[in-house]
Amino acid sequence: NKVVLQGTLPNNLTTLSFGNYFNQVVQPGTLPNSLTTLTFDRYFNQVILPGTLPNSLTILTFGSDFNQVILPGSLPNSLTTLTFGDYFNQVVSPGTLPNNLTTLTFGHRFNQVVKPYTLPNNLTTLTFGYHFNQVVLPGTLPNSLTKLTICYYFNQVVLPGTLPNSLTTLTFGSFFNQVVLSGTLPNSLTTLTFGFEFNQVILPGTLPNSLTTITFGGYFNQVVPPGSLPNSLTTLTFGHRFNQVVPPGSLPNNLTTLTFGHRFNQVVPPGSLPNSLTTLIFGHDFNQVIPPGTLPNSLTTLTFGRYFNQVVLPGTLSNSLTALTFGECFKQVVPPGLFKINKK
Repeated sequence: NKVVLQGTLPNNLTTLSFGNYFNQVVQPGTLPNSLTTLTFDRYFNQVILPGTLPNSLTILTFGSDFNQVILPGSLPNSLTTLTFGDYFNQVVSPGTLPNNLTTLTFGHRFNQVVKPYTLPNNLTTLTFGYHFNQVVLPGTLPNSLTKLTICYYFNQVVLPGTLPNSLTTLTFGSFFNQVVLSGTLPNSLTTLTFGFEFNQVILPGTLPNSLTTITFGGYFNQVVPPGSLPNSLTTLTFGHRFNQVVPPGSLPNNLTTLTFGHRFNQVVPPGSLPNSLTTLIFGHDFNQVIPPGTLPNSLTTLTFGRYFNQVVLPGTLSNSLTALTFGECFKQVVPPGLFKINKK
């Protein structure tokens, strides 16, 4: 925890990490112009003065205790990746963040309104921490953004026009449980993850046709009407509490991977599973007879959960099946002729 004097650091230094206990003001001219990566660790909590950080810097990471206002002009235009620690909870004024910034991560305590034009136009990845729970107004998120993660406590309505058309990956935290309004999700979105408490009806037309992967959280237990899931969907994961009948026509024809959570224990009617399906995973509680003709011929991987203990009738399993896993309670005769059988 010593003051770093000018001329102490070599001119060819590219990476600098300060230890946990370093908490000294870094004077302008101290850091060499060759520096590209700078990490402050846990206890650092000093104001960064304009001119302190060299124009060569591309990656800047603050430790958990840092909670200082970021002064305009203190972050160099060369910066592409900026990470704030757990305790940072200061307003970030428009014009503070450099235009070349592509990745921005806020820590767990950050819970400030982000005003429009605060985030730079080149930003591609944005992560909010646990405590963030502010309304994000339309025009706040730049059109360059491709990945947005909002952790844990966020539970605000997301208005249509808020999410940019560039967004491909969207992850909501555990507390999010708001109706997703029609027109909210952009047509660029490919991956959507809901948190643990999300339990809202998905209305037809809500999910964009670009979506390929959707994951529902633990509490989701709503009927999925036909037309709710887009035909572009290839991977669908239901959470632990989902236990609804999936009628024929509900699952899109391009679906390849389907995972049911632990509580799912409904009869799967013939015609429910699309002919595109290659991987099917049942959770712990599933224990229903599967009639012949239920499983599509495209299926290659089938996994049953802990409590499945039903007779598997001849003609039930498709000839394309290469991997079959039964749970610990399965006590029935295993049909012959499979390429690979795993019994756990």
